[in-house]
Amino acid sequence: MQAAIPSKISFRAWLLLLSAFASLPMIFFSVLSVFFLLESERNTEKDQLTRTAAALASALDSHLAARASMLVAMTNGDAARSGDLAALYAHAVRLVAATPELFAIALVDGEGNILFNTLRPYGEALPQTNDPEAARRIITTGQPQVSSTFDGTISHQKVTSLGVVVRVHDQPRYCLRAIVPITELGAILSQQYLPQDWGVVLLDGDKPIVARHPLVLRKTSPDETIAPPALEVPNKQHKNGGELIEIALENVGTWGWRVAVSVPETAFVRPLRLLLLQFGLAGLVCLLASIFASFWLARRLSHDINALAVASSALATGHPSFDEVTIIREMGEVRACLLAARDREEQALTDPLTGMPARARFWELAGELERQSQSDMNLGLAVMFIDLDGFKQVNDRYGHDRGDTILGAVAGIIRESVRSTDVTGRLGGDEFAVCLTARRGHLIPAASSMAERIVSKVRELGYGIGCSIGVSVCEICSPDLARALTLADKAMYEAKRLGKDRYVIHEDTTA
Repeated sequence: MQAAIPSKISFRAWLLLLSAFASLPMIFFSVLSVFFLLESERNTEKDQLTRTAAALASALDSHLAARASMLVAMTNGDAARSGDLAALYAHAVRLVAATPELFAIALVDGEGNILFNTLRPYGEALPQTNDPEAARRIITTGQPQVSSTFDGTISHQKVTSLGVVVRVHDQPRYCLRAIVPITELGAILSQQYLPQDWGVVLLDGDKPIVARHPLVLRKTSPDETIAPPALEVPNKQHKNGGELIEIALENVGTWGWRVAVSVPETAFVRPLRLLLLQFGLAGLVCLLASIFASFWLARRLSHDINALAVASSALATGHPSFDEVTIIREMGEVRACLLAARDREEQALTDPLTGMPARARFWELAGELERQSQSDMNLGLAVMFIDLDGFKQVNDRYGHDRGDTILGAVAGIIRESVRSTDVTGRLGGDEFAVCLTARRGHLIPAASSMAERIVSKVRELGYGIGCSIGVSVCEICSPDLARALTLADKAMYEAKRLGKDRYVIHEDTTA
């Protein structure tokens, strides 16, 4: 019985299978990435919710603390300590007039009688306050406190009050109040930007004071409600049975108030679902593109390999069905030509002795710095021209091998003295160049420090070797590399005239 011959898979099929298996880790990684990204986005939303609540609580705390500070300053005055209510009233009127955001100031005794209110003339008979208990508590404890909301008997609007104790002859006698309309607190809540569908409410314990944006607040359990039905504003989420799943609560200092910020589930997960949809669509597009590219590449490689196989078989039989010279030899010649061209280019652009960029390469790289400084008005351009002192004597006395060693050492010193962003090069013989840029005002110190290091280290090589450096600095003119190198060359000759082994800086002031 003849053994079954296993079916063979084509090269194209192998490439497609390889592409599919290679894609599996990426698909797995993409799924994990999406999952972690969604979690990250969710945590970011939670953090934003908490930060928003904290910002609102801080703003309210600062607002109340400022009011308390003004009231305490009034109670420390002579009028309050001596019990001169007329003078205390006059002080309060002046303070309200000078502070536009301050609504009114009132004085209440322990029985809840309003002794004066800046909304009414002094001495006018005033009704009792609708919140006498808060006044008695402040007088008894001596601590600044805010009251619950109540209907103002004089302002005829929903208000709360911040009160401090007034001590007459060191005895607690009255409660001095800053009247705060609920609309004022609502304005503070409105100062903080809230995304659409977010809600915020200011709470006195579990009692709402003021709310901004429609919301229904819940605690940890669905049956425990913070906001009463009066604050519930019907919306699509409520009708569909949606519930708020994220709530951030922050205490407003030590005043007994809390700020609650919440977001309904639909609004919370909507960006995440949109993000997931975008990732899914992007992944599908990438998958289709990968399949198409793999199929095209497999087809192309399969065609080339089949052609090579046919060509090889034809060569083996001695009857080639193609021009083997064109297919085989020219491919090798092209590769050899490219390698030879690369070698020639490297030899032309790199100095073989020092490994530094040669003149042509230096001009090319320095040209990039020139263009950067021309496009950025805050950048200046500097060029150094370095010429060795005593190098000819070294060649004459010790030979050219020692001279080559000196050149290599000088190249190493220059490389160690410059920054990674600077351009260095050997221009020829014992001449080197450095091009650098820096912020205006920092260019001259940078170039001076660099030149000083090079001069000092070259001097340490011995053999009577030194160097003269000319530096051209352009900070206030339009950078020009050719002009800068010419000026640097002139500065180098000036350094030689001054005694060598030093550097000279010329600042280019050409308009």
